[in-house]
Amino acid sequence: MSQQLPLTRLDFPQPSQVNLRCQTGWIGNLDAEAVLVVIGGTHGIEGFTGTGVQVDWMQMVANGLIALPDHTAMLMINALNPWGYANNRRCDDQGIDVNRNFIDFSQPLPINPGYEELQPLLGIRDRDARAKAMDGYCLRVGQRPYEIAFSGGQFNDPAGPFYGGQSPGFSRQVIESLIEHYSLAKRRLAVVDLHTGLGPYGYGEVICDHPLGTDGLMTAIEWFGPGCGLPSTGTSSSVPKLGLLDYAWHQVMGPKSCFVTLEFGTMGTAALFDTLLDEASVWSNSECASRHSKAVVAEQMKAHFYPLDDHWREAVIFRARQVLHQALVGVS
Repeated sequence: MSQQLPLTRLDFPQPSQVNLRCQTGWIGNLDAEAVLVVIGGTHGIEGFTGTGVQVDWMQMVANGLIALPDHTAMLMINALNPWGYANNRRCDDQGIDVNRNFIDFSQPLPINPGYEELQPLLGIRDRDARAKAMDGYCLRVGQRPYEIAFSGGQFNDPAGPFYGGQSPGFSRQVIESLIEHYSLAKRRLAVVDLHTGLGPYGYGEVICDHPLGTDGLMTAIEWFGPGCGLPSTGTSSSVPKLGLLDYAWHQVMGPKSCFVTLEFGTMGTAALFDTLLDEASVWSNSECASRHSKAVVAEQMKAHFYPLDDHWREAVIFRARQVLHQALVGVS
């Protein structure tokens, strides 16, 4: 039996391009005590998967296959980074990685010493020579420190990958506006941020960056089980990072709330880093930034973050339904 639920729309136009917007929908009663928040497109190009998951889930609810309790609502945030989504890029129009932008910009910018060591190697134009140099760095410091250096977040290289910016970007402002507009700090929250590109092919890992010993971590393990990946302990495909979107939500969450990332693996970490370096090179070097080269890199990006494989997409939908149902039951 279909479920008739009130819908409240609130959209955020992208200032740099009027035909782009982040769309949001509040489904259910506005005075709900508990809210399931599902975010897609934090990293623009990953929004293809995010949209698929969100549409599937909303159809399940609308068709009565998932029952939304009276005291629980859903907040769908689609294309949090609309420019990246539209341009097959992971960053926004300022080159900012939205998932590294949530720091206190009134304080001195964080320093990633490993990235400063890596930065000269990333600019090597010959792909084979660059790979050899980076492999040498990885062998010297170890795989985990290498991944932290490369992907942990950096604030001094606007043309490089995983750049956190110099000030709050558009997508951060959207999140802060939604938290305030819907008084989310006063409600129980289950936030699931949908991502692709990291981890084993086709597997959806629940990643939790709540600090050890906190209520948020205990809640995540209670809801999603002991298989939660914890970057802080080395039990995740992810590593500790600066400026995560998670941190904005941690600040407003009570003891029975949590934020998790649902990360769907594709081609592996090495392929991820190579793809992002190719992308950064094309977009930052005017010499090679032709329309053709950007189109080629765009196809590489889509192949990595949204594989043209029906079995992968089927696995994504199956796992997403499982995790979102766990989150809904937990928060309710």
